[in-house]
Amino acid sequence: MGTQSPTGRPEPSKPTTPVTSAGGVILDSDNNVLVLKRRAEGTWVLPKGRRESGETLENTALREVWEETGLEHLHVERKIGMVRYTFYWRPEEVNYRKTVHYFLMRVEDGSDDLKPEEDFIEHSWAPFEEALKLLTFENDRRIVRSLF
Repeated sequence: MGTQSPTGRPEPSKPTTPVTSAGGVILDSDNNVLVLKRRAEGTWVLPKGRRESGETLENTALREVWEETGLEHLHVERKIGMVRYTFYWRPEEVNYRKTVHYFLMRVEDGSDDLKPEEDFIEHSWAPFEEALKLLTFENDRRIVRSLF
């Protein structure tokens, strides 16, 4: 029997806390989309994470993408959009109402040295249609679809 995922459907009996995150849709020179597979849940996602105090959303997106992928040399082209969802976080016994702001980023020439952090067991530079098939969540697919 496998380990239970730390995330789940919202629990009505538990408190709800808002949280803001930012991330990126990263394209390489061939317009392939970077997608990452989470170790804990086995879900395919776009890189993103929580905003720290005093950070702009763009700076959060760049920092989180760097932390999750090791990619340092990225060019932010523009904000793409945002998604909202709520999930239950078992370790803290709280529901998070999350807002994620996404930015279109391109890898600068010659700087695609990808080193995903331990939370990810696999990655793919996927063509548009393949990225849509790999991504687990409709919110992520909607953000990627908005680019093409």
